[in-house]
Amino acid sequence: MEIKMLFGVGLVFDTPEYGTIVMGANEELDDLLPSTIQEMIGDQIMIKTVDGEERVYNVVSSQINHSIAGKKNVGICLGKGISPDEIVAGSIVYYYSSEPID
Repeated sequence: MEIKMLFGVGLVFDTPEYGTIVMGANEELDDLLPSTIQEMIGDQIMIKTVDGEERVYNVVSSQINHSIAGKKNVGICLGKGISPDEIVAGSIVYYYSSEPID
């Protein structure tokens, strides 16, 4: 199993109903189907903070939105047990890939 970058965190916010949500974009995802991106995200992600700390989070849900410019924005809900203060903009979200390592 390999760990690959999904996107850089552009926005982190908390909602009363769903808890903490991280959002970001990656131009490499723009040509993929939303179902493919959601499959890549899976059940867990790893977030590497700007100071190098790595943490694994369970994914509650994810949503892929299309911007007017044809770009895809990815939102991942981490739930109510996670404080938005744990994750800062500029952190990197990684997913686990089952593709063989070259």
